[in-house]
Amino acid sequence: MKPWKMKWEDMDCKQILQVVNVAFYGGFLVLMLALLLLYVSEEISVLLAVLAVLGGVSCFGGVLLAYTRLRCPFCGASLMLGGRIPTHIPNFCPECGKPL
Repeated sequence: MKPWKMKWEDMDCKQILQVVNVAFYGGFLVLMLALLLLYVSEEISVLLAVLAVLGGVSCFGGVLLAYTRLRCPFCGASLMLGGRIPTHIPNFCPECGKPL
């Protein structure tokens, strides 16, 4: 199946983590770049303010996506490590112990 036509139910944990990383870190980069340019420039640009808001929304969306979709396929336990986005998927579920 083509990646842009996949549904959330068809994705495994590693693919969901890749989407979360792109959304969160990409949004964070856009947000920081827009805030830096807003700080350096003398006047507030509407485009930079919109980019900052979009970057913040993307960061929040990445965290929300990780919280709702990054779960064990067997027991439904969250794979977020203490509320943080994990750097990698663990080999075993922390709740039920089944291999992921």
